[in-house]
Amino acid sequence: MVFEGLVGLGVACLLAPAIAEYAKVRHKAERGFNWFAMAGAWFIFAAAFPLVPTINSFLTFGAFSVADLFAWIGWLVALIGTLFVGYEMLVEK
Repeated sequence: MVFEGLVGLGVACLLAPAIAEYAKVRHKAERGFNWFAMAGAWFIFAAAFPLVPTINSFLTFGAFSVADLFAWIGWLVALIGTLFVGYEMLVEK
């Protein structure tokens, strides 16, 4: 995965709850925006992981590295956050 893309994606996921708080809609889907923030942390961690050369070369399995695993986890967490936000926004409390 590309370093710049993952960092940008992580920052965007971390900004989503802040922008929702500014727009006064975060209280409607608190759980979903927490998942988005968690996805942003996973994306930034996946981007930073290959910067350590000894760990990156040690934990590479063929064409698949642990950083790719962290990126996949970030995508999964972002998808779960999207589903939570969509559900909680549509269903009134």
